[in-house]
Amino acid sequence: MIPQDPAKLQAPSASSRRRKRGTGHELRGVVIRVATDLLARSGDVDALTMRDVAAAAGVTPPSIYRHFPDKQALVRAVIGERFRDFTVALNQAAEGHENPLARLEAMSHAYVHAGLRQPGHYRVMFSAVNAGPDGLGLAKGTEHPGAASFRALVDAVTGCLAERGTSTQAMPLATGLWASLHGIVDLRITKPEMGWPNTDLLIDNALAAIRSAAT
Repeated sequence: MIPQDPAKLQAPSASSRRRKRGTGHELRGVVIRVATDLLARSGDVDALTMRDVAAAAGVTPPSIYRHFPDKQALVRAVIGERFRDFTVALNQAAEGHENPLARLEAMSHAYVHAGLRQPGHYRVMFSAVNAGPDGLGLAKGTEHPGAASFRALVDAVTGCLAERGTSTQAMPLATGLWASLHGIVDLRITKPEMGWPNTDLLIDNALAAIRSAAT
């Protein structure tokens, strides 16, 4: 057997590496992760381009279009996946708690901890500009990807109030709790230099109105 000339044993070219990566089943996940990072940095859906996503993913733009027909489809996938993960975290935290207040407390802590653990993901979900129904290209009447996480919070608050027969308070109380939890996460992300009080204490205070209505 004649040995090959080492000079001919060249590393794959950048274009061949791109082609190989672009045909893999894992590309969709890579593109979503990259687009999440880019959107977290810019904070604006309009600033995101398919060309930038392709460059960051190390593939050609046509490779992305095989998985996502346009930018709206990609952004829908990004927002949808981030909210699915977030909702799963809330629901998993509630599991195993029979007491309604204990479930809500666990979900509230999970909300804040998830946001602080992955601030880029949180920013994409709640702070990205032009990520509403129009920006995502949602058909009229289609539920926004974030609706499930808020519904989980409303349902948990409703469960706390069931015995008192005050379920009509659930929506305003849940909205108030959401605003408080969001404020805890968002302010810590955007103002890390502040001397913030203990996170668990802030969450406990955020739950005070619901505890009062439920007992």
